[in-house]
Amino acid sequence: MRAERARANRRYAGFTAGVLFTVLAISVTVWLLRPADLEAATLCPTNRPLEGHTVVIVDRTDRWTPAMGEALTQLVENAQRDTDKYEKFSIVSLDAQQSVHPLFSVCNPGEPTFWSDLYRGRRYTTRDFEQRFVGAADRVVEEVREPSEARTSPIVEYVHRWLGSDDFNASIRNRRLILVSDMRQNSGLYSMYSARGSEGLGEVVQRQFGPSAEGVRFDVYFVAHGRDHNVTEDEVRTAWDQAFGRIGADYSWRQIS
Repeated sequence: MRAERARANRRYAGFTAGVLFTVLAISVTVWLLRPADLEAATLCPTNRPLEGHTVVIVDRTDRWTPAMGEALTQLVENAQRDTDKYEKFSIVSLDAQQSVHPLFSVCNPGEPTFWSDLYRGRRYTTRDFEQRFVGAADRVVEEVREPSEARTSPIVEYVHRWLGSDDFNASIRNRRLILVSDMRQNSGLYSMYSARGSEGLGEVVQRQFGPSAEGVRFDVYFVAHGRDHNVTEDEVRTAWDQAFGRIGADYSWRQIS
């Protein structure tokens, strides 16, 4: 009788331990898979660092053709699609206003999942992803597709400003900078028109970008509008190839027209 009671107690203790272990495992899993707390304005995580940041600088110092506008829309959509969860995506317009304040700068909150629905509700996660991340960027692209012109094109200065910003510095693991431009640098700092093509750009880029450019992936979408014969497209490409080479940059060069 006493032996049977001892066996029963052992079975009960084992069952209880199994239940407690299962509850603990479920609790730990739910805690580990919980979505990040998001900052209301940017949808960026407040309790963990940024996973990455993609900045698209759209050079509007020369007028766009309709074909260029279509290409811009597509490349921005592709870049945004490549932005992973909790990575930031920003769009900056280089125009006559010369403001480096982004027109759009929001983190990818992630598409709705079981866990985000569990913690925040599907209505809110769907709204954040589709309306505040994807949809809001689409509206900004429609704005920057509109014609605009400016007398100067401070491309180097814009990149320099972003390389030193708090949310695009070396502490961010994945940094990508997309330049949509004819790449004809023209400002008081340096002008291709007075320096004749490749002369001196590498030195200026090395001085302005410096160590801050280490680890940044540069993607240049070269706007070949064919309207500027003072500095040829070959001269522009040669100048920037030498400049990027001088700082050891990881970069790609694609042409749109």
